[in-house]
Amino acid sequence: MNRREYLYKWSALHGFEAGSEVAGIARGYLSLNYFLVKPFVLLRISPHVVTLLGPLSAASALYVESNALKALLILISLIVDGFDGAVAVILEKASAIGGVWDGIVDRVTELLWIGALYYAGISPALLLAIWVVVATQEYGRAKLNHLLGAKTGVLGVVTICERPVRGLLVAWGFLGQIFFAETLLWISIMWLAMQSVAIMQFILAAKKLLHQPQSHH
Repeated sequence: MNRREYLYKWSALHGFEAGSEVAGIARGYLSLNYFLVKPFVLLRISPHVVTLLGPLSAASALYVESNALKALLILISLIVDGFDGAVAVILEKASAIGGVWDGIVDRVTELLWIGALYYAGISPALLLAIWVVVATQEYGRAKLNHLLGAKTGVLGVVTICERPVRGLLVAWGFLGQIFFAETLLWISIMWLAMQSVAIMQFILAAKKLLHQPQSHH
């Protein structure tokens, strides 16, 4: 499967309408994954096993002292996050149970990112607010997709604060902390602000989808 076929298949599996594909930063992120997962594809490692690389990397960030190493481990957890989906698409092993497993592990990994911020001294109240908004958006996305079906374009709704952006914010925060003591605080505030805008984007898109007449076959 070449890169073009991979992007087309990924877009179709994630609810993009026929003739349209994922674009922008997300497309670049997926293209990078396509090339990075080559070793896993050649070894035919199960996507379910690959999924565990994300939380393992994120958990490791809780146990290191160096902010630079924390940033690297969080970045690795973000990069490998898309590996399981890429492997599943390329090996044609995408499944409903794989999607459920991936969604659960995604939330665990994000909670570990927040845990790293907590251990770095960020206010629990601020982190709780971030987690509530993130979890609400992702639960809403899953619920809406369940209500409307897999072919409605729900997962094609890309907000300004999807997982790649969240992970990059945290990684940049720890990297910036090396030079400026308040970087993580401002990054956390920025995350909450961006996530708040993102959930409004999602709600508006959801309302539009819910008011569309559903076709019956």
